[in-house]
Amino acid sequence: MRTRLTVASLALLTMATSAYADNVIYIDQTGSSATININQDGTSNRVGASGDASVSDGATTTMDIDQVGTSNALDYNIFGDNANITSNITGNSSDIDIEVGTTGGSNGGSDDVNITINASGNTNTVSTTVGGTASGVDDVDIDVDISGGSNSVTITEESTATSITDKITDVDLTGDSNTVTISKSGASQHDTTLNMTGSSNTASITQSGAEDSTVNVTTDGSSSSVTITVTD
Repeated sequence: MRTRLTVASLALLTMATSAYADNVIYIDQTGSSATININQDGTSNRVGASGDASVSDGATTTMDIDQVGTSNALDYNIFGDNANITSNITGNSSDIDIEVGTTGGSNGGSDDVNITINASGNTNTVSTTVGGTASGVDDVDIDVDISGGSNSVTITEESTATSITDKITDVDLTGDSNTVTISKSGASQHDTTLNMTGSSNTASITQSGAEDSTVNVTTDGSSSSVTITVTD
């Protein structure tokens, strides 16, 4: 079953789907001050069609998406300032891809971006990109909390802006055989905190830019690998 919504201005959207497999919700939204709440419970459900991400294009987007079950997916692109995005995942083998402020839409750059991703389960894939080749991406706060094994987390922040402020990333990982890749570039004050508890985890953190750069890593467990690269 597929639900498609195309709206020019969105004040509030609340959707709940339960106990259906292959339930697809697709949103194409334009306009400011959007509030979007989606709850999906089941197997192989999706927000955003395969190869065709849902889109919100406009300033001040608040989004809360909860997905419970196995093999669910989220593909969503957000353009515009003041984006506040929360994704909660419970279950195994889900695929989450959130992009904010990437080139495209009428609001290519994004100021004041907050992304929170909470995942509990195994073999989940979490990816978020902020900036892309947008000309201005400022004040970015990304918080990821993962509990389980064999999960993959990829965080990418980019900007061509010449002077912007903090980009803060905080990742907490509990479990074994997880992989974290964090890449940040642009003239930003990059700050990354990574806490890993468990064995055989792998982390790679790369930060580049003319402003101050801070990386704090804490590990508790055996046979883990951490690679940190910081350049001007």
